Amino acid sequence: MDNLGQKIKKRREELGLSQEDLAKILGYKHKSSINKIELGAADVPRAKVPAFAKALGMTAIEFSGWTEDRKTVSFSYCLEQQMKLLGWVVLYDADGNAILTHDGVEYEVTEEKIKELESRVALYMDFLLNDLAKNSRKIGG
Repeated sequence: MDNLGQKIKKRREELGLSQEDLAKILGYKHKSSINKIELGAADVPRAKVPAFAKALGMTAIEFSGWTEDRKTVSFSYCLEQQMKLLGWVVLYDADGNAILTHDGVEYEVTEEKIKELESRVALYMDFLLNDLAKNSRKIGG
């Protein structure tokens, strides 16, 4: 999909929802708000991202533009799921910056810092797994 508005329209249609249905679910007074978003004439307010995602049967990460390929195969996705268990949620804005949310407070973090976090977690995880293997009984190979 070229943009978020088109993605919303496609998913809404897949679910058999009209613009009016989606507007009602999201608390908009008129379907024109949804129409403007789908046409790219208006942006989805950041505060509405979780509601849009839920209404469209998606995670906030999927809604924010992550591809299915990245979701299913990436270390990033695994890390984000672990972060959720710790009470942290990460979304990405159009500029590639991460918005971390924890205890109702939002923090803007560059994509570079997120990549650094991923790298450090991967190194630490590798260290722990090697230590676990070293102190375990081999049963094959």
